[in-house]
Amino acid sequence: MVSRDVQGFANLAHEELRHPARLFGMALFWTWLQIVFSSAALSLQSPPDSPVVLQHQVWTLSLLITCCVFFVTLVARPLQALRRHSAVAISSALMAAGTLCLSIHPMTNEAIIGIVGAAGTGIGSALAFLRWGDHLSKLKPRRVLFDMAAYAVLTAVLFGLVAPLPPMATRVAAVTMPLASGVLLYVADRTISEPAHMRSAHDGRKRHSIDLLGLAVLGGLVYGVMRSATLNFGQGTAEEAATATVIGVAISGLLLTATTVFYRKESELYLVCEVSFPLLAAGFLLLPQFTGHLPLPLIVSTIGHGYFYFLLWVFCVDQSHATGRDPFIVFSAGLLAFLGSSLIGSVISDALTQAGFEGSEAASILSLVVVYLFVLAFAVLFRRARSDRSRDMREMNKQHQQQFEHCTQLVAEDGGLTARETEIFALLVHGKDRAAIREQLCISNDTVKTHTRRIYAKLGIHAKQEARALVEACMDRETRGM
Repeated sequence: MVSRDVQGFANLAHEELRHPARLFGMALFWTWLQIVFSSAALSLQSPPDSPVVLQHQVWTLSLLITCCVFFVTLVARPLQALRRHSAVAISSALMAAGTLCLSIHPMTNEAIIGIVGAAGTGIGSALAFLRWGDHLSKLKPRRVLFDMAAYAVLTAVLFGLVAPLPPMATRVAAVTMPLASGVLLYVADRTISEPAHMRSAHDGRKRHSIDLLGLAVLGGLVYGVMRSATLNFGQGTAEEAATATVIGVAISGLLLTATTVFYRKESELYLVCEVSFPLLAAGFLLLPQFTGHLPLPLIVSTIGHGYFYFLLWVFCVDQSHATGRDPFIVFSAGLLAFLGSSLIGSVISDALTQAGFEGSEAASILSLVVVYLFVLAFAVLFRRARSDRSRDMREMNKQHQQQFEHCTQLVAEDGGLTARETEIFALLVHGKDRAAIREQLCISNDTVKTHTRRIYAKLGIHAKQEARALVEACMDRETRGM
């Protein structure tokens, strides 16, 4: 079974590596986000009397504008305008122009330039989020899961290459990255096919969309609090916090890779809870003891946050396929829930700073509140899960049986079996012996023997166990989206 998982992952990796524009395009986009809002090369000088890092204030303003764009998309639904290729060009231009303004702001110290920079990066990144979400929605969820793992690792690698450069070189890279990402997105859009079934009708599978949005709100809230707390209460610099964040993202990419290898069906809530939330809670339990320059709490919580955030993209793709909703709407709702709550969490942490709390005191308060929220979320979520588990299990068994029958027909068609041979093959894969087949189909024993030999010859097998293995292999390919 493990060897089959690894082989399936290898086949998937070989297929996805044939599309480097998609892999490197979004990796550049996420690397740009890290550089613009964390790199020392774009660090904005905070006023001496300001307890909050000015670069963090720019991140907060930019995130607020991004959330406003998502809200407008949900209300006004400018879907046709978003699908035009010009939307990609506008997005890239806004991000590049905003980055340029943030790059020159330290030299001019003009507030309007910083505001324009935050607006450009906020609107541009929101459009980029939506366009990348629309692009990924044309893929099956397992392919998106592989891409997310690749994005996490590539983001860490690219940031590690760009961050040590001289400040001017880093600024030039930050300005050109969104332009290069936009070009790669345009190329990726031109080379991807859009299966008709993904936009025409839903498949009837159950989705816990409300629970997913609730988890997105909680995960985003915790991330916003942690990001602000480490900058405001920690002794490390913004650059050290960025390094810790990228380390956490890289490790979450490795976890996503392992998830991709053993992926069998659509992602489920318990996977997120069992992996992401304990790591996020552990980060806050470590927060009051944080005194070093490489924030261990931020690394630990970022692993959980990164794992959840990247899986959120897979959930949005899966939700779009299952319900038939437009991916722009699905991603706007999911990302608004996550990023909007991140903004609220950051504001809460900043408010504690403005109120004059000492670092250790504020960290203890935040740690206690966040861990309590996690315990409450687990209680509510798993109480509902217990009541739904038996019903979901019955639905899964029914779907499994339907898929088994479907793959039996596919194997029979691929092998060129006749109608009678297909009937006998269907009984063989269910473990029926010759006597049972003879009685059920009302045919002679010799007829069963003759048809069985022909079936084995056409399919290149020698026993009914091998016949069942063919059907199970077909099911595995169908489930994995290969």
